[in-house]
Amino acid sequence: MTGRLQLCMAGVLCVLAVGISCWLCLPPAACAGKTTLIEQVDVQVRAEKNLPEPVRQRMEKSVAVIAGQLLEGRKLTEVGQARADYAGIIQQVFDKVLVGYTVSRVAVDIQDGSGTARVQVFLVPWQDTIQKVRVDVSVEGMPKVAEALLQQDVSGMEEVFQSSLQGLPVAAADWSHGLLKKQVAAFLQERAPEFKADFDVQVAADTRVKVVLYPLLPVVRTVDLSMRSDTVLNAGLLTKRQKMQSAVDGLIGLPVPFVERHRQEFEHYLADVLNGDADFRRWSVDTQVALTPGEQMKVMSRSDSDIYRVRLEGWADVGNSWGNQHDTSLKARLHLGRMLSERSELFSQLDFYPQSVKWDWDVGYRYAMPSGTWAGVRYDLRNDYFKVDVLQPISRKWLLRYEYRELEHHSEYGIRYKLHDFLSLEYAVDSRGSWLRFIGYF
Repeated sequence: MTGRLQLCMAGVLCVLAVGISCWLCLPPAACAGKTTLIEQVDVQVRAEKNLPEPVRQRMEKSVAVIAGQLLEGRKLTEVGQARADYAGIIQQVFDKVLVGYTVSRVAVDIQDGSGTARVQVFLVPWQDTIQKVRVDVSVEGMPKVAEALLQQDVSGMEEVFQSSLQGLPVAAADWSHGLLKKQVAAFLQERAPEFKADFDVQVAADTRVKVVLYPLLPVVRTVDLSMRSDTVLNAGLLTKRQKMQSAVDGLIGLPVPFVERHRQEFEHYLADVLNGDADFRRWSVDTQVALTPGEQMKVMSRSDSDIYRVRLEGWADVGNSWGNQHDTSLKARLHLGRMLSERSELFSQLDFYPQSVKWDWDVGYRYAMPSGTWAGVRYDLRNDYFKVDVLQPISRKWLLRYEYRELEHHSEYGIRYKLHDFLSLEYAVDSRGSWLRFIGYF
């Protein structure tokens, strides 16, 4: 295709030289008359059929260059007297470089007083024409979800090629190549500016176009995945991490602006990776994903159940022995709950004290008031007494706590701060004194 264009350009130069020589030989009589000069040339290219609009516009620009060289700056009377000669030169030059069409006639008209010459070029197409244009758009090295989104973005690209090629004589396809590059670039700039395109046109009556899209920088280079839960065991999420990691790694190499533009779709896609898991469905766990697009992208997933509450905590009290001869006391707590409604929970709670090798087992009920305060009552099955607790969230990180144990007539107060998803720090007070409590979530 490039060789043919170079040959056409050589033909333009040669024939244009011939045309200028012919112009120099025009009769002197053409120089007589009014002094008004031609300042502008308007060109119209017409064909009986099969002339796509983008190709027609490009042809008009080419004819305008030829006609402008011959006519602009010439006297109106001079051109008017020799219009047939000028039309013949334009026809000869354009017909030499034109492939796929034959120039049947050129007409040059002078609009008196306006300084404008109008050039009309009439074409006859060759017989073999492009009847159908099929466009195949592909994307290399992208996950299916990203490819589907991009294919949706560029839907309608086939119309760009059809409007420029369909109906065009097969031999005239070269006229559309440079134009197609500009049209495809403009289309992508509007619909998918994060990508560029290369295309190959296999010209025939049934023309096939293969388009390959490539990402532009910057692209996602690394992904930092975090998986959290407030209602199920964080340790249990580790068994699903490899599945999630494979999904987020598939986003590496995507343009950062593309991920940002489709962030909501990618968040839903990653959430469905976990929500479709059989264990998650069994425990009615729903996952929400938050993306922070960038070359070092961050992905945070939170998987929680509206029905179940399963938590494993490790407590370490510094300055409180729970009656043991130790300055630091340890406790492991397993909480198994079933939500009866959004505000009420029925649960069982097991506390194990490794230093004294003893355990407590409670069953209880907790209710959330409209103010957000959780009030609950627990029954100790081993020691046969009741416990009452009240939890008052202050913010996402701060919590006030009160607990009363009937057997000991003992009240305990605490203010808790959540350092991060795996650790909280509490300052606790009772009648015996105060201490620090570290609470780890597993």
